[in-house]
Amino acid sequence: MGYLFWHYGRAIKKFLIIWRNFFEFWWHFFSVNLLLKTLFSTWRRDIISKSSGLDIGEIFLNLIASMLSRLIGFFIRFISIVLAIVLEIITLILGILILFVWIALPLIIVSLFLEGIYKNISFLIASVLITLVSFYLYSYSKRKMPTEMTLEEAMKKNWFKKVWLRAGFDLEKLRGVNFNNLKDFLKQNNFSEDDFNEVVSWVESEEEQKIKEKMFWEREFLLSIRGIGKDWAYGYTPTLDKFSFDLTAQNPRKFKSYLIARRQQIESIERVLIRSRENNVLIVGEPGTGRKTAVRGFADFVSQGKISPPLRHKRVLELNVNALLANISNISEAQGRIQMVLNEAIKAGNIILVIDDFHNISNNLFNVFIPYLSSKYIQLICITTYEGLHKDLERNPEILKYFEKVEIKEPDEKSTILILEEIIPELEKRTGILVSYPALKEIVYKAARYFSSVPFPERAVDLLDESLVYVASKTDDKILNVSHVDFILSEKTEIPIGEISQSEKEKLLKLEDILHQRVINQEEAIRAIASAMRRGRLNIGEKKKPIGSFLFLGPTGVGKTETAKTLARVYFGREDKMIRLDMSEYQNVSDVSRIIGSQEGEPGILTTAVKENPFSLVLLDEIEKAHKNILNLFLQVLDEGWLNDAFGKKINFRNTIIIATSNAGAELIREMVKEGLNPVLEKEKIMDFLQKESLFKPEFLNRFDDIIVFHPLTKENLIKIAELSLKSLIKRMDEENKIKLSFDPIVLEKIAELGYSPEYGARPMKRVIQEKIENFIAKKMLEENLKEGSEIHIKPEDIF
Repeated sequence: MGYLFWHYGRAIKKFLIIWRNFFEFWWHFFSVNLLLKTLFSTWRRDIISKSSGLDIGEIFLNLIASMLSRLIGFFIRFISIVLAIVLEIITLILGILILFVWIALPLIIVSLFLEGIYKNISFLIASVLITLVSFYLYSYSKRKMPTEMTLEEAMKKNWFKKVWLRAGFDLEKLRGVNFNNLKDFLKQNNFSEDDFNEVVSWVESEEEQKIKEKMFWEREFLLSIRGIGKDWAYGYTPTLDKFSFDLTAQNPRKFKSYLIARRQQIESIERVLIRSRENNVLIVGEPGTGRKTAVRGFADFVSQGKISPPLRHKRVLELNVNALLANISNISEAQGRIQMVLNEAIKAGNIILVIDDFHNISNNLFNVFIPYLSSKYIQLICITTYEGLHKDLERNPEILKYFEKVEIKEPDEKSTILILEEIIPELEKRTGILVSYPALKEIVYKAARYFSSVPFPERAVDLLDESLVYVASKTDDKILNVSHVDFILSEKTEIPIGEISQSEKEKLLKLEDILHQRVINQEEAIRAIASAMRRGRLNIGEKKKPIGSFLFLGPTGVGKTETAKTLARVYFGREDKMIRLDMSEYQNVSDVSRIIGSQEGEPGILTTAVKENPFSLVLLDEIEKAHKNILNLFLQVLDEGWLNDAFGKKINFRNTIIIATSNAGAELIREMVKEGLNPVLEKEKIMDFLQKESLFKPEFLNRFDDIIVFHPLTKENLIKIAELSLKSLIKRMDEENKIKLSFDPIVLEKIAELGYSPEYGARPMKRVIQEKIENFIAKKMLEENLKEGSEIHIKPEDIF
């Protein structure tokens, strides 16, 4: 009974819908309504322009040409309309026949069955085959789409294997996993239910899309096929075609990613373009946020007919302004070239012209567009940035009044994940690599943290692309996982990211010893820095601040700068990963512009350096000498991890380590040491002194992760520093000159003694080694003509 209810109910209803779809398709495919409206119009608006003056011969020739053009147009359009009507009639007849056969099908099957039993077995076979086909259609109609299934139902389908693979699970380890024990399985494997449901939704959408793409009888599919007569009512554009790219001629659904985050903006573009006045669009947004994707999405809607009727026959052309204006020698020639393509677009009558970086067009050329912006035969979609809008376009209000602004904002992380889910199947097809959901999340969240100078979704798309290329070309793996993404991130940032290896774990645990290889004494400072670095590497603590921020207090020459250099080398891999600013050069309020840039276009020293080297250590030497306004800039940096430059760009400091050094309170620290006090334990007194003397405000000091007091150096410390310096020289001589160098122990003590001063600490030591040791070695090499393998042993009497 269920079959019969379906056969004479839902099946007939579905057939009538499909029948109607094909009626509508032929009318749409041959653009019958448009062809009827333009039946007697000239072919492709082929009209010969009339010259000035009265010329009877020219008028007669133009009339003949117009009649021929109209005759050609009428003939082609008439044939197309007739063909559409013929196909409609065929569709009508076939539909009636199929409907009658379908209504009588149960009786036909019974008749064939009886004939097969009593007369001919072929009738029996035919009845069985028809019955099987009928029941196949019956079962097909009852089939649920993937998104309509319950999770339990979906888990029984073959396509659900892709869910497990996308979730990052090994299919060999899934034996025995079913709907009843799924929650326990996910919990055991530290995979959240929310994430698993996201993976299921993603794969369900993929599978449903594949099914829908095969359903050619559906109205949406049929009407997405571009009609053959759409362009016949509009003019040719040979010059414009040479310098533009037709976005409506692209493969439908090629730019699917716009559907997730840009549907609202596409609808805004549509609303502006169907207006009668001010119907040109100015898209405003930062590069990488999806401005062009929104335009391509709109063009795709136009191409598929999913748009308001006034826009259905439009062509969306992206003009290549650079190619158009190439080899132009003067402004009048440029104006003439632009007028030529705009006139051609107006003559065509169905052009929407897209111009990227509209703000880059010269002010002398803006005026060329004004007469065309009010025309009903051409419309513009212009793309610009916020800077371009405020700096260039707002100075030309006579142009802006013809535009309506549509803003493209950067999508958030959740929307970016959905955008990537849309484009990933195409990338997977290209590389042969499957993207796991944990890898996708890692890409989005790590791109947000480490590449903030580029907006979403571009920064995530770039990282995804690089990760897939790496796996496809450098590994034998077939699935992109978290470790692959972290490897690419580590390569790009030159800092360790992701799961900690055993060797790195040992390095982190012994970080104090590594730092002490170059920094003598200062136990408390080394311990505090090492602890902060371990917290940062393990992602413990605030993620919206710099990796670490420290204020080093202490006398000159006690190792503050050396500690910063060592930290840059240990954490970022190289000493040149340090951005150093001498804050004594920023003592005036006008020096703020040197830090963040000026409105005159001069870039800021600090903001530019951090933008170009986002993974670096920022050393602010002698910060107490900087102007108060400059100190206030760093309140935001230390608290929120970013700083706006003079051009409104947000500069990310969250991947930097910030170290400020100061000699403030140095005398107080020396006095404490003389009195036998430990300055580290007396930090509160030092802080009170700094605030009482108005050297730093409490809110500034409180922004640092730690304030570290450096001790004055003892004699033993100085000898160790001298030993480190001489060991470095020994290594350098061996590697570069192949000469073995050695010293008497007394030399160390003498270098330590001469290389120290109460005012500058151990800073003079480098100069002493240069003057006493290196000069002696240079003379000896010249006098004795030393060769590779030679040895030099330096005694006190040689140099003192």
